[in-house]
Amino acid sequence: MDNPNQATTPPGEGFVNKPVTEKFRIRSIDTLRGFALLGILLLNIIAFSGPLATYYDPSVGNEVFGLNLAVAMFVDIWAEGAFRAIFSMLFGAGLLIFFNKPDNDKKEPLRTLYYRRTWLLVGFGLFNSYILLWVGDILYAYGVTGLILYFFRNLSASRLALCSMALFLLLCGIHTASYFGTKSLYIDYREAISLPEGNEMSETQSQSVEIWNEYLQSQLAAPEQIVFEMNTRSQGYLENFFFSAQINIIFQTVIFLFSAFWDAAAMMLLGMALMKWNVFDASRELSFYLKMMTIGFTVGLVINSWEMVTYVSSGFEPFLSATARPTYDVGRLAMALGYTGIIMTLCKLEVLSRLRHALACVGQMALTNYLAQSIICNTIFLGFGFGMWGKMQRYEIYFVVLGIWVFQLIFSMAWLQRYSFGPAEWLWRSLTYRKRQPLRREAG
Repeated sequence: MDNPNQATTPPGEGFVNKPVTEKFRIRSIDTLRGFALLGILLLNIIAFSGPLATYYDPSVGNEVFGLNLAVAMFVDIWAEGAFRAIFSMLFGAGLLIFFNKPDNDKKEPLRTLYYRRTWLLVGFGLFNSYILLWVGDILYAYGVTGLILYFFRNLSASRLALCSMALFLLLCGIHTASYFGTKSLYIDYREAISLPEGNEMSETQSQSVEIWNEYLQSQLAAPEQIVFEMNTRSQGYLENFFFSAQINIIFQTVIFLFSAFWDAAAMMLLGMALMKWNVFDASRELSFYLKMMTIGFTVGLVINSWEMVTYVSSGFEPFLSATARPTYDVGRLAMALGYTGIIMTLCKLEVLSRLRHALACVGQMALTNYLAQSIICNTIFLGFGFGMWGKMQRYEIYFVVLGIWVFQLIFSMAWLQRYSFGPAEWLWRSLTYRKRQPLRREAG
């Protein structure tokens, strides 16, 4: 029986010069991508609206109790890292889709088109980082990582999964080392500042305090840095450009090499494996997706809840913050698989068709909507816009998220009624194929 979520996609290894048409889109992937794109904003809004340190430590800048604490815990448990993992997996799946398109006109090798397309994605990431001033961009990391993943495309699903697991274990090791290293620094710092009054610090203890202060500065969590960030964010575009540029340079070099690359590569390889196992087209048995959902959420919620309760009960000790936890990657991957199971189940059962259609429209315009989130949020929060940065409680920023969700769902559906691609997607495709792509839908 035909699967309504799966497009007929004949193998097209070799040469093409046109983008995949709507006929060959896999709607379940668009739906999942749209769901993840909206979900990512649950975390990104924190860095858009206040000090970057609050992303890892909700006690910075806000009094964390009552509704603020409840919202912080809910978002951390249900969303932290999960939607980014889904987005990464779907990027890997998209790589395989790109190399499995109908063979139209034989003009340029797929390899050439793929690398041009991927370098353009790097360019979109740099645009998002340095022009739209977003300090949490993922497009750059996806683009650079995608340049390497080209060589893995022909591996079997099982080998892709093994490569993903190897990188995943490496990533867990990096975060575990970070956890124990930070914990050791913090313990030494606490011992040094806990000396009885009148006792002088030893040279070693003074060094411990200095090292800890340097660590806080590296996390943009030192008090003077938060004050500087607040002053900068209330100013104009140029001041915000220089502030964001300094952070983005660090993110796209040091942090990319030691963390973001391995994160993206592990999840993309897993996405490629899941694509080859036909997980993303909703063609597996319903029981498969129900098990995926049940196991994913059981493991993810247990781990994430334990992490968050431990963090809160410790008084928000820095070494227990979000991504520093040894079990962080296990929890977020499990949640990502749980969410994937839910969306595929909905697609499999063909229920909530209007919601699925709206999410699929957002997913079909994922690049446009992702860049639009930077424009909208910076307009709302930064000084050259409405200047709401640092002025909202943690729970209040989610009213902004809700408004953006509603806008992007409605806008995406309305746009795709008239046009075949989102604006950014149209530009990306036109530049990839070096030919202006038809944007407006044909009548009838």
